[in-house]
Amino acid sequence: MLRNPLTWLLLFVVSTALAGCCGSVECACNDRLDDALVFRFNVDGVNDPTKSFPLTQLDTVFIRRVPIDTAQRPRADTVAITGRAGYVTTFTINNNTPFLQNSSRKLDQYDYTIYLGNRRRPTQQFVIDTVRVVDDFAGSGCCTCNRNLDKFIRLDGRDYNLTDPAGDDQTVEVVLNSKP
Repeated sequence: MLRNPLTWLLLFVVSTALAGCCGSVECACNDRLDDALVFRFNVDGVNDPTKSFPLTQLDTVFIRRVPIDTAQRPRADTVAITGRAGYVTTFTINNNTPFLQNSSRKLDQYDYTIYLGNRRRPTQQFVIDTVRVVDDFAGSGCCTCNRNLDKFIRLDGRDYNLTDPAGDDQTVEVVLNSKP
């Protein structure tokens, strides 16, 4: 069905005006660390010095991830994180950090092991066997941002709710204490 050229012109003008309006709006979402798990080693020992790590143990941190669905490839991969000052006090596990995202699998489709020392004889080891991230998109007008509704991990059998209690979608750190 052929339309009147005036209809096409009106449709073009309206769509151009709408595209120009949304194209000039800058969205400040800060979604870069939305799904991220942020960890910090206890190095100050303020509350309990026996749970503090000596910096010499934190020169390299190894993180191993294994897909929950073991029929998929890659089966497992490991990265080493080294610090600029000779030690690592904080690190982040995200969809593409420190592992590259080479498929559509997200952060919550893996189990993780964090360890110090070396793989054959770790001096400290932390196991994450559950990661759950539930998010939604919230928007107004031309801006749509990702919002975490629920972020949860199970670390060494203990449950951690990492959802921002203030509802501002900020990251919540997990403090790793030295084990006896």
